[in-house]
Amino acid sequence: MPTELLINFNEFWSRLSADIYAAKESVFIQTFALEGDSIGKQLSDALLASGAKDKRILADSFTRIILSDRVRYAPSNLFDPKLKEEARATELMRTQLESAGVKIKFTNPYGASLRKLLSRNHKKLIVIDGRVAYVGGINFSEHNAAWHDMMFRIDELAAVEFLHQDFVFTWEGRERPAQRVWEDVELLTLDGRDNRRAFHRVLELIDHAQRRIFVESPYITFPFYERLRAAAGRGVEVKIVTPEQNNWRLFRNYARLESARSGIDLRLYRGMSHLKAMLIDDEYLIAGSSNFDYLSYRLYQEVIAIFTDRTLLNEFRERVMRPDLATATTVECHASEIGKRWLNWQTKLIDAAVSALT
Repeated sequence: MPTELLINFNEFWSRLSADIYAAKESVFIQTFALEGDSIGKQLSDALLASGAKDKRILADSFTRIILSDRVRYAPSNLFDPKLKEEARATELMRTQLESAGVKIKFTNPYGASLRKLLSRNHKKLIVIDGRVAYVGGINFSEHNAAWHDMMFRIDELAAVEFLHQDFVFTWEGRERPAQRVWEDVELLTLDGRDNRRAFHRVLELIDHAQRRIFVESPYITFPFYERLRAAAGRGVEVKIVTPEQNNWRLFRNYARLESARSGIDLRLYRGMSHLKAMLIDDEYLIAGSSNFDYLSYRLYQEVIAIFTDRTLLNEFRERVMRPDLATATTVECHASEIGKRWLNWQTKLIDAAVSALT
C-alpha cells in the first residue's frame, strides 16, 4: 500500500495543503482541537480557497473548553486577555468558514454524567475526494503544531473508502467499531464503548513479541504497561520514549515509576513529543490517534493503524526511532514498595470507576 510518513507539522501541512487546494469534490477534516491561531487560520484559508464542493470539519467539544492547552473557564484564566482574544478569534474563524459554506460540527457534547465528561472523540482523520486519507496525531493549534508528532498519508482506495465511511458515520452521530485488513495495513476504528475488543489485537501483538518493542507516546498507562512488563520479563528488549516536557507532568512521573518496576529502558525526549507509535519486532508498526492509555482503551473514539510494509517500517526506524532514542535522555528509575503499591491501588480504583460507567 502506498503510505507516506510525514513527520512534524510542517511536513504534514506541506502535503495536506496541496491536497486541499487540489480537491474537487470533498474535504472532510476530523480533529480533536481546532483553534483560531495561526495554525487554525492556515487551515481556514486553505479551505476557503479550495474548490471542493463539500467541505466539513468535525471537532470534539474538548476544543470548546480547552484553548492553548488551558481550561477557558478556570478561575485563573477567565480574565486572561490572550486567552479571551484567542477565543474571539476562534469564533470569528468558525463564523467565516460557515458563512462560506464549510459545515462544522462538534462531537461528544459535555454533560453532567461522568461518561459525558470523559468520553471524547480523539480521532485525527482527514479524507479528501475519496482518494487520499490522513491518520495520526496532529491537531490544528499552534502548541500542537510545535510538538514532535507524525501523520500518515494513505492513498489505497479501499482503505480510504473505509476511513471515508467512518467520517460519515461520525458526522451522522453513529460511531461504529470496525476492523479491516489489506495487504500491508490493518485499520481499526473504536467507538468508545467496545474498545477493549479492538485493543485485544494490539495487546496480542505485544504478547507475541519475541525480540524488541519500541514505544513512543506521551501518556502510556495500564493495561499497556502490564503487557510491556510481561514482555520485558520474558527477555524482550523494551524501550520507551516519553517527553521530558510533558504537557501533563503527572505522566512523566508515572512513566518513571512504571518503568522502574517493569525493568523497561525509559528515555525522556528533550521537548514535547505527542507522537504515538509502537514498533514490534520490526514487523508491526502500530500508530494512529491512540496514546496507549486507559482512556483510549475504554472511553475514547480512536483510529488505529497497524502497518506491515517493510519500506514504511524502515523509514520509521531511520527517521523516528533511531534519532529519538539517540537524542533522548536515559533515565535510571527506582521504584519503592510504596510507589509500587500506590500504582496498583490507583490502577484498580480507576478501572473500577470506569467499569461502573460502562
